[in-house]
Amino acid sequence: MLRLNLCSGQRPFGDGWINCDAQERWKPDVVADCRSMPMFGDSSADMIVIHHGAEHFTLDGSKALFSECHRILAPGGSLLVFVPDLEALVKAWSEGRIDDFIFCVNLHGAYMGDEADIHRWSFTRRTLTQHLNKSAPWSRIKRFDWRPVENADIARDFWILALEAVR
Repeated sequence: MLRLNLCSGQRPFGDGWINCDAQERWKPDVVADCRSMPMFGDSSADMIVIHHGAEHFTLDGSKALFSECHRILAPGGSLLVFVPDLEALVKAWSEGRIDDFIFCVNLHGAYMGDEADIHRWSFTRRTLTQHLNKSAPWSRIKRFDWRPVENADIARDFWILALEAVR
């Protein structure tokens, strides 16, 4: 079974993963718009990770992304989604625990010369759960338990929202 790291960008995963990104400059294994990946068959992956990628799409774009993940995942397979947590960021910023720059980079993206670097949407746990549910018929959506994922470089911090959608 496949394990896919979508929107891999600057954070490619190691052995056993296929790194996919639309930007050739990051040298992914597969250059593709992750909203449509006909090179991967139906029910062919057991895990897909979108690590700080979903926020780079419009709502329609991330809906297409999540729907495509559902198609590619085998029954019982997991989609792990990691995005900036708008609620945690606003709270930390309003309490003075993070400065304006850190807040704005997480809200708008760290522009590095390409329009794809810009964040086009922000999520809370409630809105990401609702959006996943509107995108595909997941069997369940839950908070990610932060278990180790072999050869996956997954960042963990107070401002990272992590959900697991199971097909």
